Amino acid sequence: MTDKEKYLKQLKNELNKYTKQLSDIQGEFRGNTGTEFEKINQSLQNILHEAVVAYGKLESASAKEWAPVKALTNEAFNNLKDSFNEKLYASADQIKAYAGKIEENYQEQLDCVATYVRKHPFKSLFLAAGTGFILGKILK
Repeated sequence: MTDKEKYLKQLKNELNKYTKQLSDIQGEFRGNTGTEFEKINQSLQNILHEAVVAYGKLESASAKEWAPVKALTNEAFNNLKDSFNEKLYASADQIKAYAGKIEENYQEQLDCVATYVRKHPFKSLFLAAGTGFILGKILK
């Protein structure tokens, strides 16, 4: 196997890795996406497409064109790696922020329920018993 073939094989493996990674990300967020995720997804798809095009040019390059096209391909793949890492870290930060907001809201709601139960213990008890009775009848 020549150096060119080894290099092309390495790039092809990298392309496959990033294609799979993007597919996995899309699968995880399918149906639960917001506009921010759609922007990130589209950006990553565009960068991946540019890398695929660069790979195609490198694969079909003649010996004379090899060096300059290889430099451009390296740049495209470096952009691909950097963008994937940047977008993934940004997504992880956003998910952490959303998780914090959800936890905050959950705690507020829990405090609200606890306050209501303290103020109206009998009403709460009858409400819980009634709800349990109704659910019991429905689920039988």
